[in-house]
Amino acid sequence: MSLYRVKQFIWGITSLYKKVDFDFVKKYLSDDEIEKFKKLKKSEQHHCIRVCKDSLRYNNENLINANEYILGKAALLHDIGKSNCHLSLIEKSIIVILDKLSKGKLKKFHNIKQINIYYNHPKIGYDMLKNQGYTKDILEVVKYHHIKNKIKNNKILEIISYCDNKN
Repeated sequence: MSLYRVKQFIWGITSLYKKVDFDFVKKYLSDDEIEKFKKLKKSEQHHCIRVCKDSLRYNNENLINANEYILGKAALLHDIGKSNCHLSLIEKSIIVILDKLSKGKLKKFHNIKQINIYYNHPKIGYDMLKNQGYTKDILEVVKYHHIKNKIKNNKILEIISYCDNKN
C-alpha cells in the first residue's frame, strides 16, 4: 500500500509537467464535458485518462464487451466531483495519512472542505451530472466507484473501480 501511495505522489508531481492528451479525451467527451473535465486539477485529468486507458484495455483483454464509448466517458468523468475543490498534493497526502491513522474517523470532519471533497466527491459528482441526461451506468460509476459491491450487474462500474484502484 505505501509503495502504491509513493507512486501516486510521483505521478502527481510529474503530471505538472506533462501535456494532457485532449485528442484522446475528445474521443469520449463532448465539448461541454471537456469544459467540465478541464476544471479538474491537471493531476486528476491525468489520473482519469490513465483509468480510462486501463479500463479500455482491461475490457478488451478480458473480452467483457462493455460499450467502449460509455466505458471511456464514464472513466473520464468518474472523479468529476473533485472539480469544485482542488486538493494540493500535500493536502491530499496529509488526508490519506490521517485517514489511515484514524482508521477512517477523519470522515466526521466533513465540514472541512478538503476532507469533504476527499470522501464525498462521488456523491458531489453524481449530483452535478444526475439531471443532465447521463445513462444509469455512467451515473452509477460516478457515485459508487469507491464503494465495493454496492451495485450488481454493472460491468462498467466493476471495470472502472478495478482500474481506479490501480491508478
